[in-house]
Amino acid sequence: MKKTIGSFSLIVLLLVGSCGLINKLGQFYVDYNEQVTFAPQLPINVPITVYSPPINTNIEQTLQANNTNPKLVKSVKLNQLTLTITSPQGQTFTFLQNISAYISTDSLPEVEIASKQSIPDTVGAQLSLDINNVELKNYLLSNQVKLRITCADKQMLGQQVTVNIYSKFFVQANLLAAL
Repeated sequence: MKKTIGSFSLIVLLLVGSCGLINKLGQFYVDYNEQVTFAPQLPINVPITVYSPPINTNIEQTLQANNTNPKLVKSVKLNQLTLTITSPQGQTFTFLQNISAYISTDSLPEVEIASKQSIPDTVGAQLSLDINNVELKNYLLSNQVKLRITCADKQMLGQQVTVNIYSKFFVQANLLAAL
């Protein structure tokens, strides 16, 4: 009897440990890089809006590479949104007072995904935004998404500024549902 209980306990422990491992296997990151441009000579304290070109999510290939499919995706959340000035060299984000980033698709409404308020004068050429805890599963499962950046400036730009937008999304898939 003790041998049966011991064997049963061992099997239960292995199954519980395997479930945790399977859950970890269903977790991965998807990242995107996109360029936007801030035009020079914009008036100070006037809202500025810049748009990214449509971003192809390539989600089918990404999910397949991670051994899952759209039906198994439970959740997608933004993990990181970082802006980096790529030109001109030496330019910093000191021209910005605050900034917000939004995501949308042709069929889904726009939602704010990140922002940064009261940008300090000591900021450099890279700016990490504060992430909003928003469920983005349906957005990332679309073929294309669009980003819109809104901001208020506190200095006039003398020349065009090109910015790389790096976004990193955390995907949680339920691989146990496939069993």
